[in-house]
Amino acid sequence: MQVQVTNFNFSQGEASAISERNFFLLKNSATQKIMVLFGMLEIEMKKELLQYSIDLKELNSSSGKIFRGENYKSFPYIVLDCPRLFSTNSIFAFRSMFWWGHEFSFTLHLQGEAFEKYKKSLNENLNRLSGKEVYYCVNDTPWHYNYEKDNYLPIEDFIDRREELFTKPFLKVSRKLNVDEYAKAYDYAMESFKLFMGLLKNDD
Repeated sequence: MQVQVTNFNFSQGEASAISERNFFLLKNSATQKIMVLFGMLEIEMKKELLQYSIDLKELNSSSGKIFRGENYKSFPYIVLDCPRLFSTNSIFAFRSMFWWGHEFSFTLHLQGEAFEKYKKSLNENLNRLSGKEVYYCVNDTPWHYNYEKDNYLPIEDFIDRREELFTKPFLKVSRKLNVDEYAKAYDYAMESFKLFMGLLKNDD
């Protein structure tokens, strides 16, 4: 039985895309370089983490995870979570993310018990973020990473009304770097890591 396929026509752009080979070779080589970069960041972040008194018994400071996917809002991505704690009652993660065609992002995500534990230090140290190009997640869910206004707003919008930062069950603060500034990614990632880990210090 012969099956007829109807409406099977590619646009000119689609027809060109399906015959393209070189792009995928370049994508693979670029992806490998970003994976190497994230591997280097993982090593350095584990060393740096020893400078901070992170008191979460479930947190394995030696753990890190690099993974990638092909479809966050239709674009590929690569992620490094280090440190990482994802449990039913607590989330403590620093996420470095490369989103193809968009940006690098560096994000601290606290939720549940981890958020409750560090609320006092976060409140006391919040002013350190002013002028550092930091964004605060205003979304009702912590699982989006785009910088649209329904997801992130500048932290300066909340410095004088910081009580709003503690009304949700999670807190996410983030910095971004345009992909064309890739040469700065390592230094910017480490700067962001130190900035956000510094929020958790209690000087009492």
